[in-house]
This record gives sequence, structure tokens and C-alpha cells, in this order.
Amino acid sequence: MSLHNNLTKYLILMKIKTVHLMHRSSLYLLMGIIWSLAFNNDIIAQITSPSEEKIDEIFSYWPKEGPGGVVGIVHNGELVFQKAYGKASLEYNIPMTNETVLNIASVSKQITAYSLILLEQQGKLSLDDDVRKYLPEIPDFGTPITIRHLLTHTSGLRNFQNLLAIAGWREGDAMTNDDLLRYISRQKELNFPVGEEYLYCNSGFVLVTFIVERVTGEDFKDWTRKNIFEPLGMMNTSYRENMERIHPNTATSYRFDQSNQFVQPLKYWTYMGNGNVYTTVEDLSKWIANFETGQLGGMKAINILIEPGILNNGDTLGYALGIGIGDYRGIKRYSHGGSVGGYRSNMVYYPEENLGVIVLTNFSTANPGRIVSAISDYLMESKLEETATASSNQPGHLSEEKEISAEAWSVLKGEYLVDGVLVKIFDCGEKVCGIAEGVTPQFEIKAASDTSFFVQGFPLSFWISKNQEMDIQQFDVLQGFNRSRGYKIEKTFMESEKSHNLIGKYFSPELNTFYHIEKENQKFLAKHPRHSDTELTAHSRERWSSASFHLSQLKFKWNGTEVEGFWVSNGRVRNLWFEKLE
Repeated sequence: MSLHNNLTKYLILMKIKTVHLMHRSSLYLLMGIIWSLAFNNDIIAQITSPSEEKIDEIFSYWPKEGPGGVVGIVHNGELVFQKAYGKASLEYNIPMTNETVLNIASVSKQITAYSLILLEQQGKLSLDDDVRKYLPEIPDFGTPITIRHLLTHTSGLRNFQNLLAIAGWREGDAMTNDDLLRYISRQKELNFPVGEEYLYCNSGFVLVTFIVERVTGEDFKDWTRKNIFEPLGMMNTSYRENMERIHPNTATSYRFDQSNQFVQPLKYWTYMGNGNVYTTVEDLSKWIANFETGQLGGMKAINILIEPGILNNGDTLGYALGIGIGDYRGIKRYSHGGSVGGYRSNMVYYPEENLGVIVLTNFSTANPGRIVSAISDYLMESKLEETATASSNQPGHLSEEKEISAEAWSVLKGEYLVDGVLVKIFDCGEKVCGIAEGVTPQFEIKAASDTSFFVQGFPLSFWISKNQEMDIQQFDVLQGFNRSRGYKIEKTFMESEKSHNLIGKYFSPELNTFYHIEKENQKFLAKHPRHSDTELTAHSRERWSSASFHLSQLKFKWNGTEVEGFWVSNGRVRNLWFEKLE
């Protein structure tokens, strides 16, 4: 609708018979309306006819003769801009096109979640049902795990990639949904009590595919095709689990190796639910359009999809059912990213602007999230807040500073190991600073109490617990909505004459796998037939770590001078028990 028509409609509704009769206040109001309509029209013009030159500039850091991707801009349900960059196949020198099919990885989660919402609308299940109603093989952990817990990453279940790495699976080993169900069904303990925390967990989205199948009697791939993709006209979209099949017009994925050459990651992702949707930008634009129209499921289903998860303590998450919710520089946003093999993806939707941005890529260093943000900045620059500072006012985060003693600061300073990451806390001038090596730049630390601390203007808070000797026993970190646990590295390590007690064979009944710990050339090595020997580094009598992902942190259980076993943690698996057998 033109500015003239909008203004005419406004004048009629206000029943203004003549401009000459208006009071001065009405004149100011009318001038404001005119300016606002003109301003919004400028915004709409920029969104509906974006500058190709400007978009090209945003993509300019991508390699000129390498893999690439496709970008799409969606406004009012229409794909108003799309363009392909780079190559879909380096081997055959095939260019990427707007019709190329790519894997969107974890962006798929919202589609998986929607299948459960549609089944709830049909009366076939409830999102608040105990998952054991449909999956009785899942252990009873005392508190019911609901479908909603699975879809909001609050179940406490262990993440299957981390779990199978400990069990001896290597990158490149094909994992099917049936494999994963067997391992998840063997889980003995949870990472945390049900509903107490948010910890990203792919296992839950694999489990719900089985719920769909058992409720409908159909294969998950077939059901989603008939009930989601076809009704929305997404005819080039599907879940895939057979990597041996030939799929036409599909981009190959690539990553950089240590010599900065592009190589192909092995296709191990034969699972689905948590990811593994293959689609095009045009098809994904139709998915975005459904956020506005509710064509499939109605707006009630959309509202359920974007309803944020809530923890047991009442904290509201920035994550709903398979999709992130929040705002970007003052603009409401739904979003998710994805990563598998060399594929990278990012999709955002701004409901107040009815604007979506999609970037799908086929190489690991593409950073589509950065591109999506840059395109959003360009399209909405007049409406965005001046700065994009991350809020530290998320639920559970600290924000009120308090003075503490020099002694309290002294206890805090030192080195910590948190999910395999070395965190250092130290004096920096008259302040106390921290850095997570290889993860964050240096940051200033504020105190909320003698045992609680935060980073101002950023969602990062942490807490320490101390024993009677003022030694730090535990280091709990909340970054965004993700919780991690670590410990302070002690400077006095285990005495050498006791170290031989670590040597032996350790068994996990949960994973049905063994590790042997041996000492060679004054080094302790953890040995597994499916992994290279892993060198262990001591930080105390109990606390050890390694540079290998699968054994990031170990905590040995001592009974006097004897070792009873160890717990292993690697981020999305916490405290998995290995008993010493000999």
C-alpha cells in the first residue's frame, strides 16, 4: 500500500473533515504519522530490494575458488532475494546454485519439534507426557522426563556424541538412530536432575523420532514428508539417514585440514531428529513463511513452538522447542544454527518485521551466523539499537556488584579446568581478570559476594564452594543458559610413591567398555582399542585431565591408598562412572 493510500485511510478513520480545522496538536500528530509511514516504507524498500553489491561485500571473505553456499532473504512470506556463491563440488568444479540442496544440521530441530506439536493437536500425545509411555526402554530416573524436556534440552540425558566418544566411537563411524537408542537406554545416571538445568543435548531429539514412529505407525522420514514438507510445498526437503544413496543436486561438504587444504569429512551422520534435514533456500523460505501464516498447524502451533522452556526454579530459558528465542539489538528474533561435517547453517526470523534471513553453506569455516547478523544489520540498520551488547540480565545471572576483601579475591585467583578448558583468574592492574584460553578474550570480573562473581554486560556468572581450609572444591559456571562445572588446579600433585595405584583396568557398565591406565616413561596413559593412547595430566590426587575430547576430565575415587574407579566428564557428559577391576 502506498504512502498516499495509508495517509488517506488514516484521515478517514480519524474523521478529519478538513486540514484547516485541525488543532496544532493534531497537526503534530499527523506529521508524526507521515514521518513514521515514510520511515517504514524506506525500511521495506531496503528489505524487498536489497543491494546485491552490499550482499556480495558481506560474503567477500569467503574463498574465491572454494566451497560456498546460498543466501536467502524472506519478507512477508516471499523469497525477495537469493544468491549462490562458490562451488557445490570441488572435485567436479560444479558451482553452487540457488537450487543446490544442503544439510541444515541443527536448524532441523525446530522441524522435528513441530512434528510433536502437530501430533499433540491430533490428540495422539501430549508434550507433557512421560517419554516412558512411548519408550519404556528408557530408564526410570525417579522423576518423569517429558517430551517437552527433550525438546528444551532440560532432560539431563547425556549427549550421544560425547557419550559414544568415551565408548570408543570415532569421527567417521556411522551412527544410526537404532545405535543411539541402545546407548541412551543403557544410561545409569543423568547429568543433572530432570528440569534443573539447560544443557544442549542432541539425544532428546533422536528419541522423539521413535515417539513419532510408535504413535503413528509410520517411518519418521515418511511421516514428516507427508505431514510437514508436502503441505508446505517443500518438495526438495527430506530427512536422510542412508549416506550410501545417491542424492542428486546435493552439495559436498568440506573442511580445512592442518595444511589449510580443503578435505571431505567422512559422512558419519546417519542419525536424524536432532539434524539431518537436506533442503534448499527456497524450501526453507516456505518454512519461515509458516511463522507468519500458520498455514500448517495454525498460529496456535507456532505459539507452542516458540514457548520458552522453564526450569524447575522458574527461570525462563532463551530456548523454546528446538528453536532459540530472544532479541537481536532490540528486535525480537527466533533463530538457530547448525553444524555437521563441513555443513554450516543459520536461520533467523524477526516476527515484528516479518523478515527472515537464511545462510546455508558447505564448508566448516563459513561462519553463517556472522553473515546472517551482518545482513540483518544492513536490512534493519535504522531500527536496530546502537550497540549489540549481550545482556547479563538473563535468568540466573548475577548483576549487582559488592565489595569483598582482598583475602576473598586471593582465594579466587588461580587456574581452573572447566569442561576441558583452562580458565585463568589473575590480577590485571587494580582489577581481577579472567581468560578461558582459546575460547574468550580477557574479561574483568566483578564480585557479587565472597563466593559469587560475574562479568558485567555479558551473560557469564560463576560460583565457588570452599571447604574449612578455604580450598575451592567446586567451580560452577553459567554462560548464557549453559551450565558447566570445573575445579581449581592445585599446585601440589600426587606423591609419586602412590601413583602406581592408578594403574589398572577400568570398566563402565553403562557403555560396556574398558580403559587401561598404564605408566610409561613417567607418563600416565589411558588406553582403549578404538582410540590412540591418551596422556593424562595430574592436577591433584583426584583431578586429572587430558587433551583428548573423550577424556577431558577425570576424577579418581580413592579409598585410603586404593583407587576404586574414576568419573569422566567431557562437556555434555558429566560424571560417567568407570569401576577399577584390577
